[in-house]
Amino acid sequence: MGDYRLLRNSGVVVGIILLHLFSFASLVSSDELQFVVGETGEIQVTPSLEVKGSPGLKPDRTVLCERIHIHGLRRFKHIDKYAHSLKLVVNASTAGKTSSIDVCFHRNLSRAIGMCPHSRWEKASKGSWVQTMSPFDHKILDVRVASSNKVTLEVSAVEELFMYRIIFLILGAVLLASASTLSQSLAFYYSSAMAVGIILVVLLVLFQGMKLLPTGRSSFALFIYSSLLGLGGFLLRYIPGLFQSLLTEMGIDEEMYTPVAIFVGAFLSLGGAFFGFWTVRKLILTEDGSIDVSTSLFVSWSIRIMAAVLILQSSVDPLLAGGALISVILMSLTLKRITRLKFLLRLYE
Repeated sequence: MGDYRLLRNSGVVVGIILLHLFSFASLVSSDELQFVVGETGEIQVTPSLEVKGSPGLKPDRTVLCERIHIHGLRRFKHIDKYAHSLKLVVNASTAGKTSSIDVCFHRNLSRAIGMCPHSRWEKASKGSWVQTMSPFDHKILDVRVASSNKVTLEVSAVEELFMYRIIFLILGAVLLASASTLSQSLAFYYSSAMAVGIILVVLLVLFQGMKLLPTGRSSFALFIYSSLLGLGGFLLRYIPGLFQSLLTEMGIDEEMYTPVAIFVGAFLSLGGAFFGFWTVRKLILTEDGSIDVSTSLFVSWSIRIMAAVLILQSSVDPLLAGGALISVILMSLTLKRITRLKFLLRLYE
């Protein structure tokens, strides 16, 4: 009962905090330009406010500045935009592409127009500037033009949906809820170790095979570099060519490529699986065949940390991502307690 009250109270406190954070809105002057996400498609801005002494420029130099307030969506009302991001685009007119245009993207209302620190100003490349932000955020866009002629700027926003963020959320929630179960499952250890073993054996064979080629060292360096960058498409195109080169060097006919490839693939899979099986037997299991307690604890917390990272990366908005993580944790704890209660009731019956 005490744990239940603690869980309920913590949920109420978190809900109040998130409600205050989500309902926060910046107070702005009515005569300043407003860009409302979801309502304003595009606005044209002509900087006209003369500012002298802007950081990063000569003290006596005068520039034309303008400030635009970006108002994001309400989080609870547009929760379906959880995995979206907002691409903010500033384009200069044809006549203004040769002008020096600087953009400062911040959220400091107390800062005067055109007075961003020198390090915060970003140059518009060829009259264009692009920045990604959360569609729920409220930020300020300061623009300065170092030109005596007035330049017209077009400010627009494009919403983009990233499906991988939804996958991160689902995968993180599943891993967080099943961390204890997975850390005590022999099937999880065997399958994970066998998969890692197969990958290691394949990498080892590729390393040895590349040494036989005339450009072995550079090819291996290119392979390692591409694998670190995650270029899976390049890897899939690279391995068949390497395999054919190895078979050609050994004097094997082209007709034997497919049977040899099947045999080598099966051999590498069995070798990697055996390596993973041996690793689990030697390093994870105790003498009586059970899973080591310290290893199980380490794996469970590793899974939880990985799940938390996945959930935090599931949204570009940090408040929504943090709220999702807290919600998943509370739901996992609640489900775990309900499962324990059902088990105890069945046991007493």
